[in-house]
Amino acid sequence: MRGIALLAGLLLAGAASAAPADRADVGQIMQQLGMGALGTDSAAGLIANFPALQTQDVAGKACATKQVSALLDVQFQQGVVDSMGTEGSQLIKEWKQFLATESGSDMARTFQVTAVAIASGDAEFDAGLDEDRKAEISRFMATPAFLRFIDGFGSENQLPEDIGQQLVDVLQRECNIALNPEQIS
Repeated sequence: MRGIALLAGLLLAGAASAAPADRADVGQIMQQLGMGALGTDSAAGLIANFPALQTQDVAGKACATKQVSALLDVQFQQGVVDSMGTEGSQLIKEWKQFLATESGSDMARTFQVTAVAIASGDAEFDAGLDEDRKAEISRFMATPAFLRFIDGFGSENQLPEDIGQQLVDVLQRECNIALNPEQIS
């Protein structure tokens, strides 16, 4: 009987530790990897292609950029949280442990520098890592922690159906810009 109680306790403890990732932790990892500007970059593209926002003054455009960027950052982070599922908190713990190592720091630096190199068209970029470090980074990149994080940016984790309404609401509330949700595709 005591063995059954112990087994039940272990099963309950295991189930209790399963929890989704915290969105703030995802955002922190995105910052470390140089992905913190995804919302801002996406907002700039959206605003540039949205005629109703082009008619705003400088302050209106700045407010719209700030609010749309923040909303898109939340959506990107939530995509990662959703991708990680109920194991998210454990997967984030693995990310934090790896990023605290020298190889993790090198990977984060490489991600950051690679993003800049790609943006500037530098196809011949070399991160300057030795083979051992590359092997450690490759091993981490094969883990569920890495793969599920990256999957959060995949096409199956698209923006929610009501994103147009969310944009309209935040622009009205925070920037006093009135738009029609049907104008946002």
